[in-house]
Parts: sequence; structure tokens; C-alpha cells
Amino acid sequence: MSGFLETIVTHVKGVVAQSKTRVSMADMRRAAEAPRVVRPFRRALEEKTVAVIAEVKRASPSKGDIDLDLDAAQTARRYEQGGAAALSVLTEETFFKGSLNDLRAARQAVALPVLRKEFIVDPYQLYETGAAGADAVLLIARILSHSQLGDFMALASELRLEALVEVFDEADIEKVAPFAPPLVGINNRNLKSFETDTTRAGRLSGHLPSGTTVVAASGIKETEDIRRHLNTGISSFLVGESLVRAEDSVGLLRSWCNVNGEW
Repeated sequence: MSGFLETIVTHVKGVVAQSKTRVSMADMRRAAEAPRVVRPFRRALEEKTVAVIAEVKRASPSKGDIDLDLDAAQTARRYEQGGAAALSVLTEETFFKGSLNDLRAARQAVALPVLRKEFIVDPYQLYETGAAGADAVLLIARILSHSQLGDFMALASELRLEALVEVFDEADIEKVAPFAPPLVGINNRNLKSFETDTTRAGRLSGHLPSGTTVVAASGIKETEDIRRHLNTGISSFLVGESLVRAEDSVGLLRSWCNVNGEW
């Protein structure tokens, strides 16, 4: 891991340890296993010609504060109105200023499936995710060992959470290949240098098995970015900062959802 990722992962492990002192692993597991209505995440993407996973995002280490006063419920409603296929909610508190309360508020406000975007490093967080009512969870291949990735994918499935497995390069793809995840996110941003290359997802998608639902993440700002990915066969996108900063996120989403792959 890069210094940035290592710093975050170390911090998150400390947060999880503190959380376990407030609510035990056993109690959190019971909460996660309680009956709940689950909204199909992958299916929501596949049903759209252009599927945008619109993100509730307050801040990031690379961009700083984006909108600390963001109303998660109101933002979710705008995204739904604009035609988003699903929501992503950042819940990491220190570096991204998010929370599980944002996730709960966003999901309650709309009928869309919701992804918890977090640095998942402990099974406890998967129980947290289920207990909070999420429909899907992000698993970052770069920060997990081979065995952790397999165990976390299996546990997520048990909890009726769909896993969006994030990769960045060929080494990550080799790591996830034995588990054949149906949902793979390709991050266009190098979390070591913060450089973004919006051609990365298109190049790497060819290394994934046919039938994989591929999500391009990071750096999606313009209609041309959507069109460029469509021309490589990618039709699902995770977008945060551009939508949060947009003066008219509803209009922007509507325009993207009507893009075709022709120049």
C-alpha cells in the first residue's frame, strides 16, 4: 500500500477497535442478520443504458472539503430525480467527513439501492454495513489480502450485501480473479500519486471475464468522459465530486443518462 492508503487503513482499524467497545461483534452481527428489505444493486445498473452510481461525498484527502453542509437525504432525492441508477455514500469520518448516518438518511429518502463506500478491513464493518441498511459494500482489493478478500466476499453474500470489488491495476485483477466477482470497479485514480487517467478503466476492462459488470470510478467530469467509456464497453459509472459541485446535479445526471457512445 502507498503511504496514503496505509495511513487511512491504520486509522480505520483504530476506529473499528473503538466501535467494538461500544457495540460488541456479536450484537452487531445480530443487527446485521435481522430481516430487512434489500434492493438489488447490480440489477439496477444492468437495467440502465447509462448507469450512474451517484455519490454522497462531503470531502476527500485529495480535493479537501467539497460540501461539509451537504444534506444527505436532499442530495439523494436530487440524484434519484436526475435518473441515477444507485447511490454511493462515503461513511469514513476523518478523511472524507462522512458517516453511517449519511447512509441511513440517504437510503430512507429514496427507492434506489445504496452502496457503502468505506475502507473495509474488518468483518465488523460488514456487520455494521448490513445493520445500517446498505444494499452493497465496496471492497478494495489493494488493501486486502487474498484470504481476506475471499472471506469478506463470502460474508457479504451471507449478509445479502452485494460486493463491488475495486481494482486499480493488473496485479489487483489477478488477486480478485479466483473469486470471479460479478461487480468490479476500476479506479481511474492512482491513490499513491492522486493522478487520474480516465482511459485506465477502458484499458483494464478487457482483462476481466465476459459478463462482469464493470464500473468506472474517479475522474468522470464531462459528457466526453462518459462517451469515452461507453466506447470501450463500460456503461456504469461511480461519480462523486462532479455531482456534488454541480449547480444543477439533476440536469447533469439527466444529460449523462441520455449519452450514446457515438462521437
